[in-house]
Amino acid sequence: MTGLGKAGKKIGDYTVVSCIGKGRYGVCFLACDPEGKYVVLKRFRPGMWKKNQASNHYEGVVLSGLEHPAVPEWLGVVNNRKGYYFVLEYKEGLTLEKWLFERKKVFTAGDIYRIGSQLFAVLEYLHSRNVVHGDISVANVTDDGEKIALLDFGLARYRDGKEIRFSLDYARAADLLLYLLYSGCPGKGNKPWHEELPLPETQKEFLKKMLETEEQFRDTGEVRRTFEERFRAG
Repeated sequence: MTGLGKAGKKIGDYTVVSCIGKGRYGVCFLACDPEGKYVVLKRFRPGMWKKNQASNHYEGVVLSGLEHPAVPEWLGVVNNRKGYYFVLEYKEGLTLEKWLFERKKVFTAGDIYRIGSQLFAVLEYLHSRNVVHGDISVANVTDDGEKIALLDFGLARYRDGKEIRFSLDYARAADLLLYLLYSGCPGKGNKPWHEELPLPETQKEFLKKMLETEEQFRDTGEVRRTFEERFRAG
């Protein structure tokens, strides 16, 4: 851990607990506010912050206009000599990436139905606000065994119907579901997913439609309802 993220280090009014993630654009720290409540401090790498000045504001603008239990609350910024940080609500649970690749979890049909239903419910809310998340992945969804949360709105934008479309979120959500489905499959990815995964044709049809570039559904409510109808366990 760097000096900036050393446990016990003060950043504004917050005390760093640990480093919880690193990426191309920056580093995320778990920290405590003055009342002892956990928050996330998202620090941007100076070079990336400077390079992307025109779009750095989007995450804060988008999050400040959202209110949903599966979306981290926007709590503000810290800007000092140590760097520029977004302050976000901390969500419990491990990322699906960690469940898959560190814990080697096999997701049951019930798990997949619960996670998918909640994910599409979040997307239905975001899309009703004209927001496209743009970066749905197993690394950006946490699960505590009961509830999921959708993280990292760094690529979120408002839909324009041309380059920024809801179909981007549909395709990435389908890719996430395929990761979960493969966790219980003995296949090694040597064949196309629709040949390797032992899925009913109705589920394959749904996933194929989700992966299309052009939007294949009237709205995200239809996506959620179709998923729930075709993936309901038992």
